[in-house]
Amino acid sequence: MTGYDLKKLIQESSFLYWSGNNNQIYKALVELLNAGFVTNEVRHQDSSPSKKIYTITSSGLAELRKWVVAPPEPP
Repeated sequence: MTGYDLKKLIQESSFLYWSGNNNQIYKALVELLNAGFVTNEVRHQDSSPSKKIYTITSSGLAELRKWVVAPPEPP
């Protein structure tokens, strides 16, 4: 997915609440990329700007699974 696709998915979700902005998504994607949790591929388009498509890696999936089963952090 692109950063735009991720933001749209979160905004349209009935169970995910987030009121952030695009900068937060793109910063997080860069951090995930640097950590090796996602990869990206640039897709060039003739009539629009190029898109960066992000895909979760096996280590990213393992980290996500670990996070999902971990106890929640206190606010």
